[in-house]
Order: sequence, then C-alpha cells, then structure tokens
Amino acid sequence: MKDRSNAAEDADRLDDYSYTTIQLGVWRMLLPVERTSTRWSPLSWFDLSLLEKWDGLSSTLLIWRFAREVYSIDPWLNLMFFALNLATAVEGTLMLYASSRLLRTVETGLVTGRPDIRAICHAVILRVFCTVLTSTTRWARAWVTPILRAQVISHFDDYIFQETLRLDISTSKDKNNKIEVHATSLWNDFQFLSTFFQWGFQLAGQIIFTVQQPSGGITLTLLALVSPIFSTRLHQASWKRPFLYYASNLDYIRLRALKSIGSEKYREEITSVNIGSWILDEYRRARHALGTIPDYSPHFQMATSTNPISGILQQLSGDLPTFYWAGSVILEPSGFSITSFAILQQHAQALRGTVSTLIHQSSRVTECVNSLQNLYKLADVANKVVDGEEPYPNSTLSTDKGMAFELRNVSFAYPGGKSKENAIQNVSLKISAGQLVVIVGTNGSGKSTIIKLLNRLYDVDSGEILVDGIPIKNYRLSDLRKAQALLTQDHKLFPLTLAENIGLGNPERVNDMEMVLQAAEAGGATELIKKLEDGVQTTLSPVQTAQGNHLEKYKTLQSMLENMEKEADVSGGEKQRLVAARTFMRFLSGGIRFAVADEPSSALDPKAEYQLFQRLRESGDGKTLIFVTHRFGHLTKHADLIICMKDGQAVETGTHKELLALGGEYSELYNVQAQAFSDGSG
Repeated sequence: MKDRSNAAEDADRLDDYSYTTIQLGVWRMLLPVERTSTRWSPLSWFDLSLLEKWDGLSSTLLIWRFAREVYSIDPWLNLMFFALNLATAVEGTLMLYASSRLLRTVETGLVTGRPDIRAICHAVILRVFCTVLTSTTRWARAWVTPILRAQVISHFDDYIFQETLRLDISTSKDKNNKIEVHATSLWNDFQFLSTFFQWGFQLAGQIIFTVQQPSGGITLTLLALVSPIFSTRLHQASWKRPFLYYASNLDYIRLRALKSIGSEKYREEITSVNIGSWILDEYRRARHALGTIPDYSPHFQMATSTNPISGILQQLSGDLPTFYWAGSVILEPSGFSITSFAILQQHAQALRGTVSTLIHQSSRVTECVNSLQNLYKLADVANKVVDGEEPYPNSTLSTDKGMAFELRNVSFAYPGGKSKENAIQNVSLKISAGQLVVIVGTNGSGKSTIIKLLNRLYDVDSGEILVDGIPIKNYRLSDLRKAQALLTQDHKLFPLTLAENIGLGNPERVNDMEMVLQAAEAGGATELIKKLEDGVQTTLSPVQTAQGNHLEKYKTLQSMLENMEKEADVSGGEKQRLVAARTFMRFLSGGIRFAVADEPSSALDPKAEYQLFQRLRESGDGKTLIFVTHRFGHLTKHADLIICMKDGQAVETGTHKELLALGGEYSELYNVQAQAFSDGSG
C-alpha cells in the first residue's frame, strides 16, 4: 500500500510560514500556517478577506464610474431597471407584512368569536395586491432586461474591440498587456452588482420590519444572524484557505498514465506493436490496487470532512430564534400567540436567507471590481510604436513617386522572442526612390525583419531608419502605411466575401466592383472567382453557427447541417492569388510609393510566380519595389539593387553582375539554385 495515510500531519518551515501536510485520499495537501499565534476575538468569526482586498474609495469610485457609463447608454431604460430592482427588493417584506396582517386579523376573529369582515377583506386585498405587484414586477423585468443587456453588451463590445484594434503588434504580443475582458462578462458584473445592492435594500427592509415587531424584534434579529455567520465561517475555513495539493498515491498516478496512453495521441504506436492487451491488464491491476481510496477533489474532501460537533452547532444556531420564543412563552405566556410565533419564524427564515446570500456572494464583488479594473486598463495601454506628427508625403522634401530608405547601423530583436540573438545586427544600407530591390538570403537571415521595420510594425532597438531623409518615427503611421503596399506569405484571408477580401486593399473603394474585378484580374484570381457558384460574393471560411442535436433519424436535416456554412475547397495557390489581388487593389487606390512582395509565392508554381512578379513590376510606375524570395534567378537580373543577408547582417549589396563577380554569399546562393534547376531539367 502506497502513501494512504488519512490523517498524516506534519509541519515544516516554508519562508515566513510553517505548513501542515494532510492526506486526503490519493492527494497530499499542504496548508500554510502562521507561526505567530493570534488571540481569539469576535471578529475572528467573520471572513475579512473582502475587507482586506477592498480599497474602499477606489473600488467604490470604479463601480460608480461603471454605473454612470451604463446609465448613459439609455437613461430611461436604466431608471426603469433600477426601479424594478427596488420593487423586487421590497416585495418580500411587503408579502411578509400582508401575510402577518391577514394572520393577525383572522386570529383576532377566532379568539373573539366576532371576525372583522372588513379588516379581513382589507388584509386579503393587500395580499392580492402584493401578489399582483410581484408578478407584474417579474414580467416587467423579463421585458426590460434583454433590451438593456443587448445595449450594454453592444456598447462595451464596441469599446473593447476599438481598444484591441488600436494596439500595435509589439504591444499586443506583450504578456503584460494581455488583459482579458469580455462584454458579456461585464453585463454579468453589472447585473450581479445591481442584484447585490438589491439584496442590501432587501436586508434593510427585513431588519426594519423585524425590529418593529412587538415580541422581541431586536433580539430576534440578532439571533437570526448567528446561523448564517456561523455557517459561512465554518465553510470558509476549508474553501477559502490557501493550499497546494498533488497526487502522492503511486497507483493513482500509474492509472492516470495508462489511461492517457489510450488516447488518440498514441493510437498508432499501440496498434503497430499490438500492446493494447498489456495496457489493459496493467490498467486493471492499478485500478485494483487503488481500491476505494477517494480520488475526487481534495478541496471538496476537506470541505466535507468536518466533525459532527460542527454540524450539531450549525443546526443549533439555526434554532436559536425558536429557543428564544420557547423561553419567552415560559416567562411570559400572555405575550405570545401562535400567530406571532408563525410570523416571527417567517421573518427569521427570510432574514437568515438574505444574510447568507450576501455573505456567500461578497467575494464576487471583488471579482467584479477586478473585472472593471481590467476594463478601464485597456485605454491605459500605451503602444510601443509611438505615432509621429509629420505628414507623409512631405511635398517640400520629396516629389518622387517612390519612397527612399536609409538604414543607419540598425539592430533589432523581436520582443519576447526565445532567441537571445538579434534578428538583424548593425545593418546599414540605402535604397533610392523608385529602385527595384531584391533581398536574398537563407531562412532566418533577417530578410522579412527588414520589411517589418520599413513598414514600422516594430521600432528598431538601436540605430535609425530614414524615409525620404526624415526619421521614420517622425511620420504619422496612418500616412506612412497608406503609401505602402505589402504582399507576404503571412497575409490571411478574412471570414468575409471575396469581394471584401480583395476590396479591403482600398477600404474607401471596397464596394467598387469594377475596381475589385480589375484587381482580381491583376492578381490572377479571375479563374477561381468564375468557378465559384456565388462568384465574388463567396465566403471561403464562413462563421460557424449551425448546430444540430439528435438528427440520426432525420437524414434531410443532417444533410442540411453538413452542408451549411461549409468552407470552399480552394488550394493554397488560389488563396495567395486572392491575397495578391488585395495588393493590386491597393495599387489602384493611388498614392502608393512603396510595394513589397515578401515570399508571397510559396504555394505557387514557378510559372504562376513569374507571372505574379511580372505584374508587380509592371505596376511599379516609379514606386520603390522590394522583392523577398528564395527563387530569385529571374528577378535579380532586373534588380537595381540586391541585398544579400546572412545571420542578420547585410553582407553584400550591389547588382547581379557585381555580386557574381564578387564570388561571395550571393554567388554561392545563385549557383546552388542554378545547379538545382539544371539537375532538375536534365
């Protein structure tokens, strides 16, 4: 038997604490214990974790800010919502009042033998009125809540989406900026906070009503509070303690390991070497050895392992109001009646329920505050790529159609990257406006990194990049990127129509079908569009919403489900043609001074790639063009400048003839490709 002690306890030093170790079934749990003993005080019965975490002023102001923002969405609807919450808060007390009045009136009539018909009718009418009010309030809430919910979610969804889209790549990838907040959760927080304050009003009403009762109202109120406080403290002793646990039972650990082997991950190995029967035998052996030792949550085991005395005390604390009434009847029989007993019992039960709810839900308030803090932190996240103020193009400095670049001793490493080396190191080079440039090099040499820096997706770590003689950081990002067109292998198709996917190359003309079709022709996507049933209105990857349940007997519905929202079957090359069409749509917008084709043709055959590059060259018209490609033979002969990258450095620059004559890195890469082509054709 392996490590099955049910009450093994032990203490050891751990930083500023000692810790107790207990065995719960297959689990070993470590519970920190403060070394310094504390005196008992009445406050020790209360859970002060909420007060410890609660920064009163800032948390209250945060909730108030949130409430004001929700209120501003639709003031009248919010007023109606809060009025209905208030009505719900008092309806319980009103019902208690109506019931007690009816009982007292009936009891008086029975005792005297002369029932007061008028008073009884008034009491019945009041009771009916309370019932009607309760039902009407619930109906109105059911009508108001979905409308307000939709408005609140729409408002915050828009805000969160806006704040998410404004982040640059470097900032969005920073783990410190990963703020999880969702509009639906914010609505849930709003609804909970409203309900929590409703419970507070409800408790106040119940206390006022109970205290005003003639037979020991104040004493009864205090006694009714004992049970929920004691019960909460008892459960919090186990559920809210810090802990660490792990499986220490070796049979259980082996059982888990063997069961995981049966998953799809290991299916091929199990089948190919025929070890299924051995795994099953070992699994059964481990299961038998484990026996009936509990393996369910140690947290739950600890919470349910209280001794009988705690349960007895909890039950007795709930009976304190009854003991009080019994004692009062013995001491003063004339001061109590059966009706009084029934009414006070109802009041005590309602009071206990409300207090228990408030105590148990108090920690949820802290969770709501944390959620609101995340909401308003979104606007405080500053982009690492700071926007400039200089417009682009600057007509006083540049009249060229192209964009000129100069890199001065530039070094850069991707933020959060696993590699300790810079992606590019001490790169210095010049690209004149209107030049056709080809960047070559092996994988990981820094080719694509240069493109990302020229597009200012990232800022350099050291050195400087000039655009038309001005530091790139000085330009407004929107102007700079509006003058650039990028075609890369990383570009994705959106879950929108083909027309929109192409048209978004020029958002201002996204609905111009003539321009969209012209761009599709230039990108080589016309044939794909023609073969699709819905043409440019086809959505290749539609949003998945359709679901079915128990459709085995209903073949028609099952077939409909399988064909709903089905993805179009297109090849990787066809997808790249669509992305290329988006780039040509950008060319057609005018104002483009710099275009990049960064390995866009990995899924294209050599002929399609050649045609794509030819169309890009023909669309140049004075633009600065940069091509990054592995298959560079037919491009480099036309290039004004070739940049050869190796290990993050620009090791060679020049024309095709110059670099071949140099006999260096470029010459080696070119000859390897030429040899491979020669061998392949032979």
